[in-house]
Amino acid sequence: MNVQKIKEEITQMKTSLAFLEERLKGIQQNCDHRFDGDQYYEKCLKCDKVNVLYY
Repeated sequence: MNVQKIKEEITQMKTSLAFLEERLKGIQQNCDHRFDGDQYYEKCLKCDKVNVLYY
């Protein structure tokens, strides 16, 4: 495999990852969250969104 093909594959994967991240963001924004967790963080049981409660 040559360098050009590797760069093209990386570009395709970055594009695909950006698309999937946007879909995930949309799903998490429209979820009616059911959080479970402890004093440090909580995680939605439906969409896996995490809220950090303690820094």
